[in-house]
Amino acid sequence: MILTTLEEVIGPYLNQLSDNEKQTYQALLEHRRDIPNLSLTQMAERIYTSKSTLLRFIQKLGFKGVADFKYSLDWALPYKEISQIELDLRQATQSLDATLTRSLLTKFKALVYSSSSIYLCATSESQYILMELFSYLLLKKGFPTSRIRITLASELTTMIFERLSRQSLVIFFSANAKSTVVRSAILNLNKREISTILITQYSNDALEKEVKLLLAMNFPSHLPSLSRYRLGLTSLFINYLVEKAL
Repeated sequence: MILTTLEEVIGPYLNQLSDNEKQTYQALLEHRRDIPNLSLTQMAERIYTSKSTLLRFIQKLGFKGVADFKYSLDWALPYKEISQIELDLRQATQSLDATLTRSLLTKFKALVYSSSSIYLCATSESQYILMELFSYLLLKKGFPTSRIRITLASELTTMIFERLSRQSLVIFFSANAKSTVVRSAILNLNKREISTILITQYSNDALEKEVKLLLAMNFPSHLPSLSRYRLGLTSLFINYLVEKAL
């Protein structure tokens, strides 16, 4: 059975798509290799849209639902694109390794060893996955952690933060550090002189001033093909971090 591609399905509809639908289409192409393994929620999160918007788009193309959409199409990458991705991944891996300087590793180690308790915080599903991995890696090194999925209105989050001491270490996971919940929590902890670490994709001067340690991957901007692999690359980054520092 020969499956058709998303490009072939979208052809007759291309001129009828709104600007937002065209962005959804491009985002799906960028993450095409992952689509068969993602739920509707994960797919929507990966391409930065809502579940209802994505479902309407899928149905507009003539599919009954998510399962029909995922398994009726050929999501394989063209050979040339695969070759380029292999080169890009190699360059990105080398870049991540170089990002973890001796100074950063020393600071991270000092913060971990000097803390009486370690708390890991995340907001989105993808960052929560990274937080779980990080917790496992730290536990292997002898550092147990508490994991918190934080929200702005959560009474539990507020209660936990209020009980932290100055010897606590709070590590935040945020893809772009624009989350109001994360920024608000960091500022609140800073006022109480509680050490914070932020693990994110891109650095900036303002972020460096807000936390004790900023660990930014700074993915090469000239390698757009890597956007679909950021979760995996971030996993590699934090694995490097723990193994090299502790």
